[in-house]
Amino acid sequence: MNFTKNFKNTVLVSVLCLSTVFSSPVFAAENPEITPEIRYNMEIQSDSWENWPAGPQVYAESAVVMEASTGAILYSKNIDQRMEPASITKIMTVLLALEHLDLNEEVTFSHNAVYSIEYDSSHIARDEGEILTVEECLYAILLESANECSNAVAEHVSGSVEAFADLMNQKAAELGCTNTHFVNPHGLPDPEHYTSARDMALITQEAIRHEKFRQIGGTPRYTLRATNKKDQELLMNNHHLMISGHKTPKFLDDTVFCGKNGYTTIALNTLVTCATRNGMDLIVVTMKTKSTGEQGVPLYTDTANLLDYASENFHRVNIAENETNFTIGQGELFDTGSSIFGSSNPMIELGQNDCLILPVNAEFADASPQLEFQDSDDSGVIASLSYTYSGQPVGSTSLYLADSGIQEFNFQRSVEAGEPIAEESADTAEKPEINLVKINLRLVGIVAGSLLLLLIVILIIRKLARDFEIELNPVRRWQNWRDRKNAFGSPSRRHYRSRRRGRGRRRF
Repeated sequence: MNFTKNFKNTVLVSVLCLSTVFSSPVFAAENPEITPEIRYNMEIQSDSWENWPAGPQVYAESAVVMEASTGAILYSKNIDQRMEPASITKIMTVLLALEHLDLNEEVTFSHNAVYSIEYDSSHIARDEGEILTVEECLYAILLESANECSNAVAEHVSGSVEAFADLMNQKAAELGCTNTHFVNPHGLPDPEHYTSARDMALITQEAIRHEKFRQIGGTPRYTLRATNKKDQELLMNNHHLMISGHKTPKFLDDTVFCGKNGYTTIALNTLVTCATRNGMDLIVVTMKTKSTGEQGVPLYTDTANLLDYASENFHRVNIAENETNFTIGQGELFDTGSSIFGSSNPMIELGQNDCLILPVNAEFADASPQLEFQDSDDSGVIASLSYTYSGQPVGSTSLYLADSGIQEFNFQRSVEAGEPIAEESADTAEKPEINLVKINLRLVGIVAGSLLLLLIVILIIRKLARDFEIELNPVRRWQNWRDRKNAFGSPSRRHYRSRRRGRGRRRF
């Protein structure tokens, strides 16, 4: 009887312990209550934005579409929810390597870099003491998701993985990430290692500013040379199925120029994809997608649907070609005509390549501008001009003082008839002496504008003087005052006594 009771108690305690262990974050691979159908039907926040195109349902628990040049968010589904990123972490690792290292530097693999990762995680079987260049490491990181290469690069940049993680978090904060914290350079599971779809889009936006990142991340396959530890070459394939068809050509997309995939049992599938469509550089991030078992489904079908949504429902509008409220031309102040000063140039310029991303049924005039002046900026920017549509940021530009600067005009001295021409050397003949006169158009404009303003003031004063009979000439004013004073009947007129012209009679 006691044995049975003790056995029941032991089983009960064991069950409670196991339930506690497997309910911890390390073993919480997936909440069984959140099925793919529940994730599919989760709210799409961008659908509630006024006059915004409705987006497609996706199986990812979190998804975002960002236009890279403007930072405009075109699609939003739980984009600020913190999630484990898995190997898309490596986008930040490669970004920092490109910022801090030369591609030809040699990286030596330490014992920690090789043996601190899980044996069954992604790697390319490098050995302790093996040497690769930085560029070779970056190809291994982005194509084969090599974790030991991520460790080696991190140690080469910062001295240790922990110090590199601090650098990752510092960079994330600089980029405006508010839901990100990294503890390693590869993305293997850790409760303190997380990010969000929006933050990953911001990190990717910065990464693709580097042409080398685009090149490496968009390479379908790369052959790694033999090294000091390996006698044979290694063929590496990109694991992003929209870039490389080594597993299946079903999802290949020639508009996709780079990307990175990731997977752990906790993070599930994560994917970052960059594509150019309709002149827009689109960044699509999907996080926590459960696979159906079919190769690439629904991970890549979600991304394909989001790319189609963005390219079919939005278009790019150049700001400088449409904005007229914030430009001032020199011709509006004074006419330069066709003299030596040439044609009139604008005094304030907008960024020529800056644009807005608007729904296809919206026009430039539908966007609301907001002007913010810069206190001090050495780049010549005097103000920033940002636009919103339906309350959502859709693009911005900068206002510059036009650099009309100092232009040079050539004045060649003509030779009069009969004037002897000196013999010139070959160098002098090829390069005739030219007298250059430098004219500061900005100063000329200021002087001309001041003279014009002075003339206007004088005309106004003369008009007022005529209307109110005000004499401006001081000499005439004094003469008029004297005439009025001496006029007959004036109380201040000077009186003279009459002289008696007749003489008195003499008496005898």
